[in-house]
This record gives sequence, C-alpha cells and structure tokens, in this order.
Amino acid sequence: MISSLKIKNPSLYIVFLSLIGATPPLATDMYLAAIPRIAAEWNVHVAEVNLSLVLWFAAFSLSLLIFGPLSDRFGRRPVLLFGLGLFVVSSFLCGLSVDPVSLIIFRIIQGIGAAAPSSMVMAICRDKYDGRERQRALAYIGVILAVAPMVAPSIGTMLLHLGSWRLIFFTQAGMVAITTIIALGYEETAKERINGSIPFLFSRYKSLIHNREYAAATTIMGLSIAPFYGFIAVSPVIYIKVFGLSEAYFSILFGMNAVCAMAGSFVSAKISIKASQAKMMTVGFTGAFAGGLGVLLLGHMGYQFFAAGMFTFAFFTGFNRPVSSSLVLEQVKTDIGSASSFMVFYQFMTGAVCMWLVTMPHKDPLRFYGILITSITLTVLLVWPVLFKWLRKKGGI
Repeated sequence: MISSLKIKNPSLYIVFLSLIGATPPLATDMYLAAIPRIAAEWNVHVAEVNLSLVLWFAAFSLSLLIFGPLSDRFGRRPVLLFGLGLFVVSSFLCGLSVDPVSLIIFRIIQGIGAAAPSSMVMAICRDKYDGRERQRALAYIGVILAVAPMVAPSIGTMLLHLGSWRLIFFTQAGMVAITTIIALGYEETAKERINGSIPFLFSRYKSLIHNREYAAATTIMGLSIAPFYGFIAVSPVIYIKVFGLSEAYFSILFGMNAVCAMAGSFVSAKISIKASQAKMMTVGFTGAFAGGLGVLLLGHMGYQFFAAGMFTFAFFTGFNRPVSSSLVLEQVKTDIGSASSFMVFYQFMTGAVCMWLVTMPHKDPLRFYGILITSITLTVLLVWPVLFKWLRKKGGI
C-alpha cells in the first residue's frame, strides 16, 4: 500500500523525500538547547558535551562520501534503510547515555546514520526526475525542509520543559522510526549498478573530479550557499552582543531567515515551469549579491537593516538552490550517488570554512561578515556568466 502510494502519488513522493532529508536537522537543532542541562547534570564543562555536536558533524560529513559510492553499487534502498535504522538505534542509545563519553560515541554513530538519508535525497531526485521536473521537485523539497530547522529547536525546548533531555533522543528515535516504516515502501530508483570492488567504487571520485563540468558547477554552486552557514555561526554575536537584542527576539529574527529561504524555494517551484534555468540563476545570484551588499553598506545602521539584507540573501539563496542543485546533477550520467554525496559534502565543507572564519576574533564581526558575504556573492555573480557559456558550449546546460 505504501509502495503504490509513493510511486504513483507525486505529492506523497515529495513528502517522503523531505522526511528523509529532514533527518540531519532533527539530530542537531532539537539537541542544542539541551547541551547546558546535560553538562550540569553530569557536572562537566559545556565544551566536553559540545564534542558530541562537533564529532557528529565530522562523522556525518565523512560518511557522506562513503554512502554515495555504496548506493551506486548496491542501490539506494539498502543504503537508505541501513542509515535510517542506524539512526533510530543510535538515537535510542543516546537517550540511555550515562556519561559524556558514551553520549559522544552514540552521537558519532548517529551522525553516520544521518548521512545516508541526506545523501540519498539528491540521488533519488536525479534517478526519478529530469530537467524542469527535477527543479520543481527540489524546490518543493526545499520548502518543506526549511520548516525542520524552524520547528526543531522549539520541539527540543518543549521536551526539556516536559522532562529530561533524554526525551529529545527518544523522540528523534520515534520520529525517524516512522520515516523508516514509510521508507520500506520505497522502490529502488537506481536503474544501473556500478560493479567492482569497494576500493574501485571510491576511486570513482577521481573521475568525478576529472569531470570538469561537474567540478566547476559544484564549486561555484557550493560557494554560493556558504555565507548562510557563516550567518548561523555569527548571528548570535551580531544580534545579541552587537545590537543588544534579547535571545527571544534573536530566535524570531533567526527563524525568519528560514521562512525567507522557504518562500524563495516556493517561488522557484512556481516559476520554473516557464522560466529558463539560466535566467532564474542570474536573478538568484543578483538578488543574493544585493542582500550581501546591503549587509555590508547598511548593516551597521541597525539590526533592522542587517536583518533586511539577510532576509534578501536568504530568499534568493532559497530561490536558487533547487535550480543550482539540478544543474550540478545534470553534469553526470553515471556515479550519481557519488556525485550527490560529494555535492552535499562540498557544501558542508565550504560552509564550515565560513563558520570558522566568522568565529575567529574580530574587532568588528558585523563588518567582517559583510565583507565576506559581499565578496563571495560578487565572485559567484561574476563567474556565473562565464560558467554558463562554457557549460552551454560543452552541452551541459
């Protein structure tokens, strides 16, 4: 019954892909509010508990590179179900942790499990959809996924009020268990398999890097999203320390960025039926640059101006993300799982670099971030026309 609904009903299929894509934000954003309480309960420094977050990201990022090739060899379905199952078990074990060491170990396993569904979303989209249909699917998935980081912290806070922090992990296990049951109805979408040994499968990343169209598109598209990760890291400093806003008001302004990104994805889905890919991306990159320039030139005048610039950037980044992801995936005909995984991995790595840069000691963190976001968006805007002409000449667009 589930299988037939998933295959025949397009809307339910989008919901299914969104559910598996929402696994990582559930694992991180629901948990953030509990870190101080866990440290207090075990009488340890917050930095020690924070390792469970840092090492989760490390395990997640590296595992992305593993599951992609495995899905090209064994199919998307077994990799997806393995990852979801591992996430459910490890989440339950996190809730049973007795000290920081056990929590860190189980969180690392949870990060490994979360990487499988995250890497499979793009691969399944590439398998199932083509051209404009894929753009629309990714846009609608983006709309739904934008809700996850908005509601996850609230769910985590609510669970803390209801009882122990352990409820957060038990809830994660329960929610993803439901996703796993739904995923049992997923029918394999990978029509071809890449045969060979495991080392051979991972050597396929070399061929992806040598695919100049894919490498160039991945580089520029991943770079365009990086300032958003930098904002995640620097926003508390700017809103709370620089502008002196309350934590509650900061949460509202922070959440509005997700709303703007969601709105951008929704608009992208609506106009992708008629608008060309090239025009949409030109509009998106131009709008993102305008937002970044606004942050640099006007952000110091007040939090309203900084927020307006970031809302603009978030909207056009959400607008462009499904189109740019589709463009990257169009550059590969084989190794789709590896290509999807590396694309997500690269986005996380460029984002991590931005987060590292903005969290370094700066005399004026707002100005530094303004320079960073403007420099990156301007670079992308200037390189895009050259990349477009080159890809069109090569037949990649």
